[in-house]
Amino acid sequence: MKKKHIITLSGKPGSGKSSTADKVAEFLSYTRHSSGDMVRQILAKSHMTLEEYNNKAETDHDLDDKVDEQLRALRDKKDIVVDSRLGFYWIPESFKVYLDLDIGTATARIFKDTVTNKSRSAVGTSSNSLAEVSRQVRERMENEQQRFKSMYGVDPYNAEHFDLVINTSRHDPQSVAISVFDNYKKWLEAETWEPVHTGVPLGYSFKNSY
Repeated sequence: MKKKHIITLSGKPGSGKSSTADKVAEFLSYTRHSSGDMVRQILAKSHMTLEEYNNKAETDHDLDDKVDEQLRALRDKKDIVVDSRLGFYWIPESFKVYLDLDIGTATARIFKDTVTNKSRSAVGTSSNSLAEVSRQVRERMENEQQRFKSMYGVDPYNAEHFDLVINTSRHDPQSVAISVFDNYKKWLEAETWEPVHTGVPLGYSFKNSY
């Protein structure tokens, strides 16, 4: 069966989904889509922070429904990279990639990103405390796990759903994107596929460019 030319990227907060999606789309000359961008645009219009929405979303699924509808519509497209927590669920025939990392590295990356990324600051995800960012990350993950299990019966942080799992703690975006690109090309040609897990690259330098 001919496989769809769609890559879905999921993973933990701070794992580099957006940076990786940008680079993979560039390598393949694909169009990039992001549910995070969709959410942030809606939150900015509603003058609501991400943390406020996550609390509200426990009982009000209106925003989830709006984003999910846009994601489902992408199944009819081709040559796309989708950066979305539930992309693997709504587009199961895609090449499903999960980006993993430890909570300490995630906190440091998100803290740095809130200083330089205006779209995150605009929806109130910035903080002047690493401890507060760590609390927000843990709370967000727990909230999403509970919410999506309740709504869809799926845990977005269960790596068993994916074709490729990359621990990005010691990867830079370029090496992650190359790994996705290489394995995606193999997946397109393979009749059967065993999930691939990758960790620290050989010759890694502790300096990264996230």
